[in-house]
Amino acid sequence: MMTRWTGSSWDHRSINACLRPVLACDGMSITTVEGIGSKRDSFHPVQERMAKCNGSQCGFCTPGHVMSMYSLLRETTEASQPLELKTIENRFDGNICRCTGYRSIMSAMHSF
Repeated sequence: MMTRWTGSSWDHRSINACLRPVLACDGMSITTVEGIGSKRDSFHPVQERMAKCNGSQCGFCTPGHVMSMYSLLRETTEASQPLELKTIENRFDGNICRCTGYRSIMSAMHSF
C-alpha cells in the first residue's frame, strides 16, 4: 500500500509493486503485507479472515489480495463511507488467482 499526503488528507492505495519504479515512490510511505501483521506480533483481521475462509493456497496472490482489502479498509474507515459489496469486488479487479477460484477470497473480503 502506498500512502501519500495530498495536502488535505492521506491517500491510501494498493499498488502493483512490480510495476512501480522505486523513484516514483519518493515522499510516500510504503506498507507491505509483513508490515500489517505477523505471527509474532499478531495478524491483522484481513490476514486472519483470509486464512479462516481458506482464501490462500499457494500464497503467490495472497499478499496482493490482503493489501488490496487493507488499503480499501483504510480509505473507507478514514472517510467514514459504508463499504458496499460492489466496491469490494471492483477493488480486486486485476488480482489474479489460479489456485482457489475467487469464492473463498471474496467470502473473506465480504465479511468486512
